[in-house]
Amino acid sequence: MELTYIDYLFLDLFSIDESRKPNTLYHVLNGKRTVSVLLQTMKMDLTAFFHLFPKLTLTDFESHIKEFQKRKLVTENYCLTQKGLEAKRIFFRTHRQVVEKQRLKYARVLPQFISRTLFLTQVLSELRYQNKNYLPIQARASEQLWIKSFLDKNRLGKDEIGKQFGIEWLEIIKKSQIKQPPLFLEQLEGHDKSRKTWRQIAIDNHLDESELYVYFQEDWLKIITCIEDNELFFPLFTAILKELTHKAGLCSTSAQETYQLWVQGRSALDIVRERRLKPSTINDHFTEIALFYRDFPFEQFLTVEQIQFVEHRPSPNSNLTHEMIKERFPDIPFFQSRLMQVKGDSIKWRKQI
Repeated sequence: MELTYIDYLFLDLFSIDESRKPNTLYHVLNGKRTVSVLLQTMKMDLTAFFHLFPKLTLTDFESHIKEFQKRKLVTENYCLTQKGLEAKRIFFRTHRQVVEKQRLKYARVLPQFISRTLFLTQVLSELRYQNKNYLPIQARASEQLWIKSFLDKNRLGKDEIGKQFGIEWLEIIKKSQIKQPPLFLEQLEGHDKSRKTWRQIAIDNHLDESELYVYFQEDWLKIITCIEDNELFFPLFTAILKELTHKAGLCSTSAQETYQLWVQGRSALDIVRERRLKPSTINDHFTEIALFYRDFPFEQFLTVEQIQFVEHRPSPNSNLTHEMIKERFPDIPFFQSRLMQVKGDSIKWRKQI
């Protein structure tokens, strides 16, 4: 039996140079939001895979790996073989590979960014034609309230905002360098245009549904990257994205709650007492925030000497380990050591995106 697209996608997680445990790879695909998994994802250069399949089960994932080992594509100690390397190289010459490294950063908000953008597209399209008799693609009351709030807050009139959003759509499709714009635009619904189901799009384009999913996910991440790089050109798209990412929106819900108290001036100890959580949990929240936000004030948690050690270490592209840090700072608390690793790894990671 031939391997499927999903098989090759999973095979692409393995390395010929190092052993990678199935449990760790599963947590990457599943999007487990612990600091340990986030750092492992960065160190293995698998940020493009993070939270790609949140509903995947470990049992299902392990069955794929057993098949790889049976076919001599992966070794018994979970390294990619030369045969496996060549097999995936050949396959991905003609199929979409997972490459967008921004996924790690935007994994938490990506689904809502997509749904809100598609919903706003539909609503503004129907508004321009003064049509009120249509079935909204988003039935949740919270999202319908969001649409109303978004339109009310915008300074443009409803007709003008529709025109502006259309202009932004056309420009962002060009600037983001989406590979197949007609395929991507099949997702959109508007006046006199119904979107197709994923199955219909996949069949029409001779694609596996999983590959179509990857196509769309990768393209949406290209759009987000384009927005980041051209905020002034895309004010409406930027407004959608910033609503989702402000106030630690890129982080877990619990980390967001810690952030809210922190910006109100509470100390870490105050937050521990108020939230009745372990100090290590609150420290993990700060570490998670540091991972995703460039403006995190490391100087509030690390000494000048510690920051200089991270920024001016002899091999800036190598992973900064706890052992390396302990050798230089023997009495350093684990939280500070972890923050130093985050600062070092995030510098290296951000050079790639």
